Order: sequence, then C-alpha cells, then structure tokens
Amino acid sequence: MPDAPALDWSSSPVEKLDLRYPPDPAGFRPKRGEFATYWKQGRIARELRAHLGTCWFVRNSENRLAGYITLLADCLAVERQLLEAEDVRYRTFPAVKIGLLAVDRRAKGLGTALVRWAFRYTTTELCPCLGARFITVDALYDPDSDYDTSGFYARFGFLFADEEDRRVEGHPFRTMYFDLKPILDALAGGSPLP
Repeated sequence: MPDAPALDWSSSPVEKLDLRYPPDPAGFRPKRGEFATYWKQGRIARELRAHLGTCWFVRNSENRLAGYITLLADCLAVERQLLEAEDVRYRTFPAVKIGLLAVDRRAKGLGTALVRWAFRYTTTELCPCLGARFITVDALYDPDSDYDTSGFYARFGFLFADEEDRRVEGHPFRTMYFDLKPILDALAGGSPLP
C-alpha cells in the first residue's frame, strides 16, 4: 500500500488554545507517548490556568489535535559572554522558551512548521512588547532509547548553552538557544521574515 501524500502544514492555521474549546485529542499519537498524556491528563490546562505558559495547536483534517507547542518566559544562562562583541557583558538574557512541542507521528513536517511559527510569533508579537533576544528549548534526550531532539533543533540554528554539550546525569535534556537578532534586524529594516 503506498504512503499517503505528505500534507503541507505550513499553511495550516495555528490556533491559541482556549480551554473552553480544546481540540479533540482522540487518536493523537506523538513519537513519545508522554506528550499525549500531558494533553489528555490536563498538564497543559493546569499550566495555562496557572499562567505559566501559553499553548497553540494545529488541527488535522478530522478537526482533531495534530500537534501543539507551548511558549513561556525563560532566562538563558551561559558561562561565556555571548554578546561581548556588542559591548554587552551579561551572562543571563531574557528569552522565550519552547516548553513542549509535540506532533502526531503521521503529521510529517508539522514540528518544523510549529518551530517556524514560534520564530515568527516571537519576533512579530512578543519582542516588540518586551526585551527577548533568544528562543530557548530544553532538547529532550533519552540515552536508553537514543531519542534525542537536539539534532532537530540544531537544523534551525539552535546552539547548546553549554559549549561542551555535556549531558548531566538525572537531567534528560540539554538547553539550546537561538539568537533572534538577525530576524529582528531584518524586520526593523523592513525586510520580510525569512
């Protein structure tokens, strides 16, 4: 049986989650099952009600959950001075964090579309209202199963906050960051988003 044609998720609307009208999660099967559990057992809803983050999602053609992303405030802490060439000598920076990103395993390309959407939303909606130069993510890895999301984020240009890429026992993630300055400068100069 031939594979179904890939869907173009780049034009799918990304909707802000309204807890009164959540999408139906029936059949939602991300690669890691805990991401379906977070949705179905109310973790996302609890975090929204506590004002810890916000959530956006995409529906599939059956009007069910195809994927979601959460964004929250963060602080990027690094050992080196990232902006020394700009005469900024801080080692902590305000940032927007991708908290959770999950897509149904059948929704090919939706993870990429949601990260691109997060860049666009952060640079056009959040950064004009507050100081945030970076997007961060705690890239999940599981040494027992070789599951590692850092390669996915590295394709966008995310770098490890720890230059040595050390894995810390008991912490199943590595913090990565993306510098939004080139995008922000392009927008300030009137250029369209890449």
